[in-house]
Parts: sequence; C-alpha cells; structure tokens
Amino acid sequence: MSRRVFLSASLASAMLLTGTAGAVLGHECAISSRSAQGNIGAVHSARWTTLTTEYIFASAHLFVGGEALTEEQIAWAVEAAAAAGVPSSFTIRTDKTIGEGSANPNLTDGRGLDHIFDLYGETLLGIFFAARSQ
Repeated sequence: MSRRVFLSASLASAMLLTGTAGAVLGHECAISSRSAQGNIGAVHSARWTTLTTEYIFASAHLFVGGEALTEEQIAWAVEAAAAAGVPSSFTIRTDKTIGEGSANPNLTDGRGLDHIFDLYGETLLGIFFAARSQ
C-alpha cells in the first residue's frame, strides 16, 4: 500500500469516527521547530513522509463530501493558505502517533511537536470551502 493511500485511508477513518475538523488530522503531528533541511533528512526514513497543502486540498472532499476541487481551485487554495501563513508542507510520522500519552505542556504550541489541524485546521477548511466558490 502506498503512503498516500495509507494516509488517505487513515484520514478518512479519522473523519468518519470523529466528525470534527480538529480531530481529522489531530494525530498527524509535525515538528514545527525542525528546519527544512531536517525535514528533508527525515523523509529518507520510511517512517516519515511529506504531506503538502496541495494534497490536503486535492483530497479534502473525501472527508467533507461534495465534489473535488479543480486544478485551478487547488492552486488558488494553496496560494491562499501560503498568504494565511500555513506552511506549504508538513513532514509527518506514518507509523505511529508521536507524543501520544505525553503530559508535556509544550505540545501544540507552534514551536515543537504540533498537531497540524490544531494549528491550521480551521484555516485550511475555511480556504477549502472558499475555493469551491472560485
């Protein structure tokens, strides 16, 4: 099974089970403080992959229903996300939920281990729905 198929299945399952945007990628963690070079190094491991905003917008309809965005709508959404300060990609762990069960008060503070949708979910979903009207 490819990583993209695995990610899509995982995300769809999470959406179906939770029904809330915050939990859709709540287990998809990125390390905000890691450099771009560090992210490139991480993806050399089979345990990490890169999830782009383009991919998020191209597959979001699988979780929220409706039609897929067109290529033009996806391009608009990616630009809108960048303008809103959302990183263009996230390097995420594919084999486990990192930080699970941790009592660390610094989780999801935008400077270390962060859940993507805790930080950017509302923005990403808002842009996705706005792109549908483009």
